[in-house]
Amino acid sequence: MKSFVFAFVASALTLNHHVDALVFQKAPNGSPLLSNLDALIESTSSNPNDPETQEEIKALMVSISESRQGDQRKKLPGQWELIFTTEKEVNFFKTSWPFASVSDIVQDIDVYDSQSVDNSINFEGGGKFAVTGTAKAIDGDSEYDRVVFEFTSAAITAWDRTFQLPPVGAGWFDTMYCDDCYRLSQDVRGDW
Repeated sequence: MKSFVFAFVASALTLNHHVDALVFQKAPNGSPLLSNLDALIESTSSNPNDPETQEEIKALMVSISESRQGDQRKKLPGQWELIFTTEKEVNFFKTSWPFASVSDIVQDIDVYDSQSVDNSINFEGGGKFAVTGTAKAIDGDSEYDRVVFEFTSAAITAWDRTFQLPPVGAGWFDTMYCDDCYRLSQDVRGDW
């Protein structure tokens, strides 16, 4: 499974697990910047909403993105685990959801063949919140590589039952950097 640091549910920073979820074990090309990012992300585990640390992480992500070569979306297809995000809704589940602890947050994405995206917040004990939809690579005005998405279904699974919810969300995210282990993205709302 790949990992990512992100602004998820449509934007994401990613790590691969070979390393994802912001436990970076492998830094491509021995990059000290990726190792620094890993350490910063680890430091947010108790307070992911700390604005000062978030700004440090964002600045480091921009520095890392300067090393990218070619279209970063070519390495997107696959499963990624979210390890960091500034997205308030996702961080609510990670830090304040009273019913169960989050075990992982995963995104399956393919912007070329199936043009699909599936995001799941998985909870200890088997529950989950999932959204699915479409995703495709487009040319955008950004210096980064853009993906547009639209969620077409949503469901929550709890107590061995699945409840359908109205899908919410459409937009884009820019892939700032992507290799076999890390994915860094920023979305339409400015989340990382």
